[in-house]
Amino acid sequence: APHLVFKGSPGTGKTHAARLIANLLRELGYVQGSLVEVQRADLVAGYVGQTALKTRRVINRAKGGVLFVDEAYSLVEGDGGKSSDFGREAVQELMRDLTSGDPVVILAGYPSEMEGFLRVNPGLG
Repeated sequence: APHLVFKGSPGTGKTHAARLIANLLRELGYVQGSLVEVQRADLVAGYVGQTALKTRRVINRAKGGVLFVDEAYSLVEGDGGKSSDFGREAVQELMRDLTSGDPVVILAGYPSEMEGFLRVNPGLG
């Protein structure tokens, strides 16, 4: 699956590039669906067990297309590895669909923060 990670400073065109790639993949017939753009608030809930459901709804909405997670590092940043942060639950839910290639996932964020994010789960690196 052509999952992608975009790392760059603010204003370097990560979101624009994700939109272009999504359009290109659609034009090439690799995906039929559209681009679904999300951030942490779209994936993470405030109660135990709700994040997986919220993330799953977003993934299902993106099926057949491209899921773009902007500032993906914010899912795990600052939690110090504590399991009480629900962002890690969102990452686990995303991991369930990465091997299938549907949806195509594009993760974006600042370079150093994304390096830390990619180390959170062995499947991301």
